[in-house]
Amino acid sequence: MKPIDQTKLHDPKNGVNGNCMAASFASILEIPLSEIPKFEDMMDKDDWFSVLTTWIEGLGFTIVLWQPETYPPGYCLAMGMSERGVKHQVVLKNGVLAHDPHPSRAGIRKIDEIWVLLPFDPSQYNPLMQRTQTTCR
Repeated sequence: MKPIDQTKLHDPKNGVNGNCMAASFASILEIPLSEIPKFEDMMDKDDWFSVLTTWIEGLGFTIVLWQPETYPPGYCLAMGMSERGVKHQVVLKNGVLAHDPHPSRAGIRKIDEIWVLLPFDPSQYNPLMQRTQTTCR
C-alpha cells in the first residue's frame, strides 16, 4: 500500500465531492491518482457502482462486500461517517486504520461498509503476506 492523499475536499456549498474513494483505490492499488476514474463526479448518478465494478474488473479484481462486524486480513477499504459529518473512505490493514486520505487523518467514526478487492485468480491471493500485488486488492 502506497498512501496517496485526496486532492479534492468535500465542499457542498460549491458542489464539490471529495475524492477520498479515488485516493483510497490509488493507495491500495499503488497506482497514480490520475489513473483512477473520477468517482466523486459520478455519485449523483445511479450507475456509478457499475462503472466502479467494470473498471476494477478491467484490472483483474472483483469487489467483495465484507461484514463490518469482523475484519478481513490484509488491506481493504472501509466507508463510514467522518468527524466532518460526511461519508468517507479509508484504507484498513488487518482491521486497523492504515491510511486516511483526508489531511486531518481522523479516519471514520464507525465502519458502515467494507470492500475487499480480490483477484479473479484465487491462486494470486495470499492474505498472510505483508505486501503483494494482490493482497485484498
